[in-house]
Amino acid sequence: MSEPDKGPEWLTRAQFAAAVQVHPGTVSRWIRDDPDMRVKRLGPTGHRVRIHRSEIARRSCGHAPTEDTPAAV
Repeated sequence: MSEPDKGPEWLTRAQFAAAVQVHPGTVSRWIRDDPDMRVKRLGPTGHRVRIHRSEIARRSCGHAPTEDTPAAV
């Protein structure tokens, strides 16, 4: 028998953000800044993206493509 279904293999930005407990804008930044992130672009302009479920484990292991830096004052 196979494993129980864990949900969709490809997640929307909002679904992925909820899974790793960050703002969807943070996910957009990760997509922009991390060329190794598994994403699939949809639509004629490619503005809709889906993030592969395996990226949840990468983010949970503490991997961050860019370090957070304090805002300049």
